[in-house]
Amino acid sequence: MKNKTAISLAALAFIFVLAVAPISAMGSTPTLSPPPSSLPATTYYINGTETHYTISTTEWNSFFADIIDNSTYVTYNWSGNATQDLIVFDLSYTGLNPYGLDLITALSSIGFPSVQNFTIAFKMTENQQSLVTSGGSHLSNIKALDSGAYPGFSWSKPRVVSLYDDYRDAAIIVAIFAATFVLYFYFNRKR
Repeated sequence: MKNKTAISLAALAFIFVLAVAPISAMGSTPTLSPPPSSLPATTYYINGTETHYTISTTEWNSFFADIIDNSTYVTYNWSGNATQDLIVFDLSYTGLNPYGLDLITALSSIGFPSVQNFTIAFKMTENQQSLVTSGGSHLSNIKALDSGAYPGFSWSKPRVVSLYDDYRDAAIIVAIFAATFVLYFYFNRKR
Protein backbone atom coordinates (compact mmCIF):
# COMPACT_ATOMS: atom_id res chain seq x y z
CA MET A 1 0.00 0.00 0.00
CA LYS A 2 2.85 2.40 0.86
CA ASN A 3 4.49 1.60 -2.48
CA LYS A 4 1.32 2.52 -4.39
CA THR A 5 1.02 5.79 -2.52
CA ALA A 6 4.65 6.66 -3.25
CA ILE A 7 4.22 5.93 -6.96
CA SER A 8 0.98 7.93 -7.09
CA LEU A 9 2.64 10.89 -5.41
CA ALA A 10 5.62 10.67 -7.77
CA ALA A 11 3.31 10.61 -10.80
CA LEU A 12 1.33 13.59 -9.53
CA ALA A 13 4.53 15.51 -8.79
CA PHE A 14 5.77 14.81 -12.32
CA ILE A 15 2.49 16.05 -13.82
CA PHE A 16 2.64 19.16 -11.61
CA VAL A 17 6.17 19.92 -12.83
CA LEU A 18 5.02 19.56 -16.44
CA ALA A 19 2.15 21.95 -15.80
CA VAL A 20 4.25 24.56 -13.97
CA ALA A 21 7.34 24.51 -16.25
CA PRO A 22 5.85 26.82 -18.94
CA ILE A 23 4.85 29.35 -16.29
CA SER A 24 8.37 29.51 -14.88
CA ALA A 25 9.80 30.01 -18.37
CA MET A 26 7.74 33.19 -18.78
CA GLY A 27 9.73 34.75 -15.95
CA SER A 28 12.83 34.96 -18.15
CA THR A 29 11.66 38.06 -20.05
CA PRO A 30 13.55 41.09 -18.72
CA THR A 31 11.83 44.26 -17.59
CA LEU A 32 11.60 46.63 -20.53
CA SER A 33 12.34 50.24 -19.71
CA PRO A 34 10.89 53.07 -21.82
CA PRO A 35 13.18 54.62 -24.41
CA PRO A 36 15.14 57.80 -23.73
CA SER A 37 13.87 61.12 -25.08
CA SER A 38 16.44 61.00 -27.87
CA LEU A 39 17.83 57.88 -29.47
CA PRO A 40 21.60 57.41 -29.75
CA ALA A 41 23.30 58.47 -32.93
CA THR A 42 24.71 55.59 -34.94
CA THR A 43 27.60 56.11 -37.34
CA TYR A 44 28.30 53.68 -40.17
CA TYR A 45 30.64 53.56 -43.15
CA ILE A 46 29.73 52.79 -46.75
CA ASN A 47 31.36 49.48 -47.70
CA GLY A 48 34.85 49.92 -49.11
CA THR A 49 34.96 53.73 -48.77
CA GLU A 50 35.83 56.42 -46.28
CA THR A 51 32.31 57.86 -46.59
CA HIS A 52 30.31 57.66 -43.40
CA TYR A 53 26.87 58.73 -42.24
CA THR A 54 25.33 59.23 -38.82
CA ILE A 55 21.78 58.17 -38.10
CA SER A 56 20.27 60.68 -35.68
CA THR A 57 17.01 60.56 -33.72
CA THR A 58 15.25 62.17 -36.70
CA GLU A 59 16.26 59.36 -39.09
CA TRP A 60 15.43 56.69 -36.51
CA ASN A 61 11.99 58.22 -35.96
CA SER A 62 11.42 58.27 -39.73
CA PHE A 63 12.43 54.60 -39.94
CA PHE A 64 9.94 53.63 -37.23
CA ALA A 65 7.12 55.84 -38.52
CA ASP A 66 7.48 55.11 -42.24
CA ILE A 67 8.54 51.46 -42.21
CA ILE A 68 7.83 49.68 -38.92
CA ASP A 69 4.48 51.46 -38.36
CA ASN A 70 3.51 51.04 -42.03
CA SER A 71 1.17 48.05 -42.46
CA THR A 72 2.46 47.61 -46.01
CA TYR A 73 5.71 46.29 -44.53
CA VAL A 74 4.83 45.08 -41.01
CA THR A 75 1.35 43.78 -40.17
CA TYR A 76 1.67 43.97 -36.36
CA ASN A 77 0.70 47.37 -34.89
CA TRP A 78 3.96 48.52 -33.31
CA SER A 79 2.90 52.18 -33.07
CA GLY A 80 1.14 51.61 -29.74
CA ASN A 81 4.19 49.92 -28.23
CA ALA A 82 6.30 52.28 -26.11
CA THR A 83 9.35 50.03 -26.43
CA GLN A 84 9.25 49.62 -30.23
CA ASP A 85 12.76 51.13 -30.40
CA LEU A 86 14.02 47.78 -29.04
CA ILE A 87 13.43 46.41 -32.54
CA VAL A 88 16.89 47.77 -33.36
CA PHE A 89 18.40 48.88 -30.01
CA ASP A 90 19.70 46.85 -27.07
CA LEU A 91 17.95 46.91 -23.68
CA SER A 92 19.95 49.93 -22.51
CA TYR A 93 19.14 51.91 -25.69
CA THR A 94 22.84 52.71 -26.07
CA GLY A 95 23.78 50.26 -28.82
CA LEU A 96 22.26 48.07 -31.48
CA ASN A 97 20.95 44.54 -31.02
CA PRO A 98 21.78 41.82 -33.61
CA TYR A 99 18.85 42.77 -35.86
CA GLY A 100 19.83 46.44 -35.68
CA LEU A 101 23.38 45.49 -36.70
CA ASP A 102 22.04 43.49 -39.66
CA LEU A 103 19.93 46.46 -40.73
CA ILE A 104 22.89 48.87 -40.52
CA THR A 105 25.13 46.38 -42.35
CA ALA A 106 22.58 46.30 -45.18
CA LEU A 107 22.31 50.09 -45.10
CA SER A 108 26.11 50.41 -45.33
CA SER A 109 25.96 48.72 -48.73
CA ILE A 110 23.37 51.26 -49.94
CA GLY A 111 24.20 54.77 -48.75
CA PHE A 112 22.59 57.72 -46.96
CA PRO A 113 20.02 56.86 -44.23
CA SER A 114 16.96 58.14 -46.10
CA VAL A 115 13.56 56.47 -45.75
CA GLN A 116 13.99 55.03 -49.26
CA ASN A 117 17.38 53.50 -48.38
CA PHE A 118 16.10 52.29 -45.01
CA THR A 119 13.26 50.58 -46.88
CA ILE A 120 15.72 48.83 -49.19
CA ALA A 121 17.85 47.74 -46.21
CA PHE A 122 14.71 46.55 -44.40
CA LYS A 123 13.70 44.47 -47.43
CA MET A 124 17.25 43.02 -47.60
CA THR A 125 17.06 41.80 -43.98
CA GLU A 126 13.40 40.77 -43.69
CA ASN A 127 13.94 37.12 -44.67
CA GLN A 128 17.08 36.60 -42.60
CA GLN A 129 16.82 34.40 -39.51
CA SER A 130 15.89 36.22 -36.31
CA LEU A 131 16.71 35.13 -32.77
CA VAL A 132 12.99 34.54 -32.05
CA THR A 133 11.80 30.94 -31.94
CA SER A 134 8.28 29.62 -32.30
CA GLY A 135 7.38 25.97 -32.38
CA GLY A 136 11.02 24.98 -32.08
CA SER A 137 12.32 26.83 -35.15
CA HIS A 138 13.65 30.34 -35.72
CA LEU A 139 11.37 32.88 -37.36
CA SER A 140 12.54 35.20 -40.11
CA ASN A 141 12.92 38.85 -39.14
CA ILE A 142 9.67 39.83 -40.88
CA LYS A 143 7.70 36.95 -39.30
CA ALA A 144 9.01 37.98 -35.88
CA LEU A 145 8.00 41.61 -36.48
CA ASP A 146 4.60 40.58 -37.88
CA SER A 147 3.95 38.50 -34.78
CA GLY A 148 4.92 41.28 -32.34
CA ALA A 149 8.33 39.93 -31.32
CA TYR A 150 11.66 41.77 -31.25
CA PRO A 151 13.81 39.96 -33.85
CA GLY A 152 17.10 40.80 -32.11
CA PHE A 153 16.32 39.10 -28.79
CA SER A 154 16.08 35.37 -28.12
CA TRP A 155 13.82 35.94 -25.07
CA SER A 156 11.21 37.70 -27.20
CA LYS A 157 8.12 35.63 -27.91
CA PRO A 158 5.47 36.21 -30.58
CA ARG A 159 2.42 38.02 -29.24
CA VAL A 160 0.30 36.86 -32.15
CA VAL A 161 0.21 33.09 -31.79
CA SER A 162 -0.65 30.87 -34.75
CA LEU A 163 -3.59 28.46 -34.57
CA TYR A 164 -1.14 25.56 -34.74
CA ASP A 165 0.49 26.73 -31.50
CA ASP A 166 -2.90 27.18 -29.83
CA TYR A 167 -4.02 23.67 -30.81
CA ARG A 168 -0.67 22.18 -29.81
CA ASP A 169 -0.92 23.75 -26.35
CA ALA A 170 -4.52 22.54 -25.97
CA ALA A 171 -3.47 19.02 -27.00
CA ILE A 172 -0.72 19.02 -24.36
CA ILE A 173 -3.19 20.01 -21.65
CA VAL A 174 -5.67 17.31 -22.75
CA ALA A 175 -2.86 14.73 -22.74
CA ILE A 176 -1.85 15.71 -19.18
CA PHE A 177 -5.43 15.33 -17.95
CA ALA A 178 -5.83 12.02 -19.78
CA ALA A 179 -2.60 10.69 -18.27
CA THR A 180 -3.71 11.80 -14.81
CA PHE A 181 -7.07 10.06 -15.30
CA VAL A 182 -5.44 6.81 -16.50
CA LEU A 183 -2.84 6.83 -13.72
CA TYR A 184 -5.49 7.45 -11.09
CA PHE A 185 -7.51 4.43 -12.13
CA TYR A 186 -4.43 2.30 -12.70
CA PHE A 187 -3.12 2.84 -9.19
CA ASN A 188 -6.53 2.65 -7.53
CA ARG A 189 -7.82 -0.52 -9.19
CA LYS A 190 -8.76 -3.50 -7.08
CA ARG A 191 -6.75 -6.63 -7.59
